[in-house]
Formats: sequence, structure tokens, C-alpha cells
Amino acid sequence: MPQAQTPATSPLHRKIALRLIPFLMLLYMVSFLDRVNISFAALTMNRDLGITDSFYGVAAGIFFLGYCACEVPANLMLARFGARRWLASLVFTWGLVTVSTAFVHGRSDYLVMRCLLGVVEAGFFPGVIYYLTLWLPRPVRARLMAFFILAIPLSSFIGSPISAHLLLLDGVANLRGWQWLFLIEGAPAVVLGVAAWFTLADSPRVVSWLSAEEKETLLRELQPGEVDEQHATHVPAARNRAARVGLDALVYFTLNSAMYGLGFWLPKMLVAEGVSATNSGWWAALPYGVGSVGMILLSRLTGRSWLGRIILVSGIGFAAAGLANSFPLLLAGFSLAAIGAYSATPLFWSASTGHMSARAAGPAIATVNSIGVLGGFAGPFAMGWLLQHTHSYAAGLGSIAALLLAGAVLASGRGQNLAPASQLAK
Repeated sequence: MPQAQTPATSPLHRKIALRLIPFLMLLYMVSFLDRVNISFAALTMNRDLGITDSFYGVAAGIFFLGYCACEVPANLMLARFGARRWLASLVFTWGLVTVSTAFVHGRSDYLVMRCLLGVVEAGFFPGVIYYLTLWLPRPVRARLMAFFILAIPLSSFIGSPISAHLLLLDGVANLRGWQWLFLIEGAPAVVLGVAAWFTLADSPRVVSWLSAEEKETLLRELQPGEVDEQHATHVPAARNRAARVGLDALVYFTLNSAMYGLGFWLPKMLVAEGVSATNSGWWAALPYGVGSVGMILLSRLTGRSWLGRIILVSGIGFAAAGLANSFPLLLAGFSLAAIGAYSATPLFWSASTGHMSARAAGPAIATVNSIGVLGGFAGPFAMGWLLQHTHSYAAGLGSIAALLLAGAVLASGRGQNLAPASQLAK
């Protein structure tokens, strides 16, 4: 008798994934680029608008305050309007916000646009997660998480050189280089928002690229089954669940502090080392490229302590960058920091969702994400505040390293549910 195919090897699931994931991953790459491209715009914009290092840290991080405040309302809007319409509208709108940032006239305008961008992007990630629940069973969705996380370092790897070279358009049509950066990098989201309206389908029932038999098979798989209900009876008590979710949120907070502390400040740190604004794009791409490769190579690790160890690797990278006395050592430290931060993220989500029942996963993921993304405010803010008061990046890098050390300790104590990260990408 032939062996039955598991959800991970089903041709039907692969067919759906190949149809949906590349486009959704492209949207996520554009999303991340539009939230961190201020790191290159700041090389000239801060001078033009009178933005101090401390204020830049606030402006970089305030995105996440808007994001956190609107994630729950965004989920309610998602249920009201449907995933396809909601995702297309969000992508189109954040493109308009990014383009409009090119025309801010002062610090207050800039702060408002950054917060507004966070408000608009708040619904995207949970919207994609919900959209995939309409198409794929839970075990398959879990294995796709790494593709979305890989979009983050790939976005910076590709976008850093582009962003740096867009600054060379300074003076064209009487616009500054940073204005061209927002105009050109915001435009793809506007176009993709329109494309998403026509490309994404509301459900498997309405597409022509699935046969009637495939639709019937898929809809049967997506129905709540005995496995989920049986698993739900073994979920820990509410108090224990809340403690686990709180611990997950703290670990995710430290990871976001690292990723966005690096993302928002890396170009400025390279320029402070004497690198030109244009060349900073190429040098900044290096840590993200190394981080992408490291994430792929480390994806097969499993075991109780691996998550904490990989977070610790990122902390060592930040500490090394803060202590570096040469440019090669600085890049090596940033590369190590990127390997740890990006490799730990899919492992984190695997562990975080591994102890959740189907009915508890939605609210728990939203809670972890809402609290954890505040690290995206803390990291950039700490970097800017400490830079302004110490006139050195070392203190800010050291503070992020300390946070990651705490995250590594917390993660090592809750790694028993860790699944192999390679399962996410298969």
C-alpha cells in the first residue's frame, strides 16, 4: 500500500504555496523597506529638517507605537471587509503614506507620517496570517513562516544599495535626494496594492486554477478536526498560558530591539566611520546578506537551548560592533548580530506557537506581536538617546547587547517546545 502523503509533501499544498507565497513575500519585502528606508533618507534629511539624533530615534521608533495601538482594530476591520480587500487597501495606502513623506516640511510633519505608516501597516502581518488560514491547514502554514521572515533581511540586502543611490538624485526637478527616495520606493506599494486587488482571491472556492476535486479536498482539510480538539484538552491552564505568552512577548521584544536598532542606525554608523553615503548602501547590504545565508544554514537546528544560544550570538555581535576599533571588525560584528537576530526569529515563532491550541493561537500571536514590536521603538530610541548624550554609538550597541543577553536567558528557559526551524521552510 502506498504511503499517504503528509501535509508537508502534498502536491496540492505546494501548488497553492507557489501561487500565493511569492506574491505575499514580495508585499512583505516592500512593507519592510518602506518602514526602514528612513535609515538612508536620514543621511541628508536630518540636516534639512533640523532633526537631532535623539529625535531621529523617536521618529524611527514611533512607527511601532502606531502599529501596536492599531493592531487589534485592524484585525476587526479585517473580519469586516475580508482579507483580499483589506490587504490590497493596506498596501495601496501605506504606499501613499510613504510617497507623501517626501513632502514633509518639518519635524512635526515627519513624526505624524511615521506614526501614520505604523497605523496602516499594523493590519498587514495578521492579515496575511488570516488569509493563509483560508487556503492551507495549520501544519503547512507553520512551515511557511520562514519565507516571510527571510523577506526581512532580503529586503534590506536588496534595498540598501538602491536607497543609497537614490540620494544621488539630489537636485533633480528641484527635489532633494531623500524626497526622491520616498517617492520611488513608495510607488511599488501603490502599484502592488492595485495588483493585489485583482491577484488575490477571497477563497479557494472562487479560483479557476484549482479543480473541483482539489477544492473539495482542501475544504475538507481546513475543517476543524478531532486532532485540534483533542490537542485543546491538553493546553495548560489559563494562568500558565498567560505566563508563557508574556514570556514569549519579552523574548520577541528583545529580538525586535536588535533588528530595528540595526536596521534604523546601520547606515548612519557606517557614514560615521568615513563611508560615503552612496557606498554605505553596499556595505550595509553585507550584514543582511550574511544574515540571510546564516538563517538558511541554521534553519535545521533544534533542541531546548538553541534559541537562547542563537539570540546570544546576536548579542555578542552587537557587543563586538560596539567595541570594534577597525572597520572590518565593525562589519564582522554587525554580520554576527544579523545572523543571530534573523536566525532566531523563525525558531522563536516555531517555539511560541508550538504550545498553542488552534483556538488559542490567534489571540496569543496577536498579543505576542503587539507587545514584542514595541522593541522596535525601544531599540532605535535607546540608540538615538545614548548617542546624543554620549556622542558614541558604543553605549547604544551595548544596551541592545544587554537586552539580547536577557532574551537569551529567558528563551533558554522556555525552549522545550522548540521545533526544527527547517520544518518551517520545507
